[in-house]
Amino acid sequence: MLTVLTLNIWGDHLWEERKHALVDWLTEIRPDVVALQEVTRSPELCEATWLAEQTGMDAVYAAAYVRPGRGDFGNAVLSRWPIVGSRSLQLTLAGANIEPRGALTVDVRVRNPLVSVTSTHLSYRFDEGWVREAQVRQLADFVGTGSGDFPPIVCGDFNARPESTEVRLIGGLLFDAFEVAHPGELGFTWNNINPYTAQDPTPDQRIDYIFVGVPTADGAGKVLDADVVCDAPRRSAWPSDHFGVVAQLACPSPGQ
Repeated sequence: MLTVLTLNIWGDHLWEERKHALVDWLTEIRPDVVALQEVTRSPELCEATWLAEQTGMDAVYAAAYVRPGRGDFGNAVLSRWPIVGSRSLQLTLAGANIEPRGALTVDVRVRNPLVSVTSTHLSYRFDEGWVREAQVRQLADFVGTGSGDFPPIVCGDFNARPESTEVRLIGGLLFDAFEVAHPGELGFTWNNINPYTAQDPTPDQRIDYIFVGVPTADGAGKVLDADVVCDAPRRSAWPSDHFGVVAQLACPSPGQ
């Protein structure tokens, strides 16, 4: 079984207050692979590297853009298994004057299968669905069909609800792991019970996803379960303004 976690970690907002809650959740879940969004890297600290060091994982980071005085801002993938390759993509802004977005794909050697995991973060404004549609089309070309050993896994903050055109577009290529495991359930990952979002006017919604391609002939990539996680405080602090999603995927051993 392969356990995959995705979480938008809210950059450097209240980092010192939240960082140990993030570590506690990662330690509890013990994921094999973690896709992170809104990751800050500065000369003083790379959040992805710090989290990897605290949890015994390796990390790859890719900046989406540089914020003057605050460092890089981008995506990362952490893995307990050997990372053998990576590539990044600057997502289209479709002509809009908005902050850049990106995607990072990491190839992980899980026993024998080569597993490709992508972490991405799409444009955030509610009325930018047309930009996200263009980004999803670009992302689909970038991700492709996976390694052949294992279907592609695409994780991230899509800033779009399940019924949106952009999520339906990627749903034509990949399965929504949470929907497979819990058909029709709400699964909010942006939730106003979180004190970090309690004053935000945005309603509760599911905007963070783990997508996975069609399982292989031997069942690799089949969704076994999925849940919303990182949805409660640890050490009196909530880990992020988003909740995370974890999925358990079938990963047959060689020869099975």
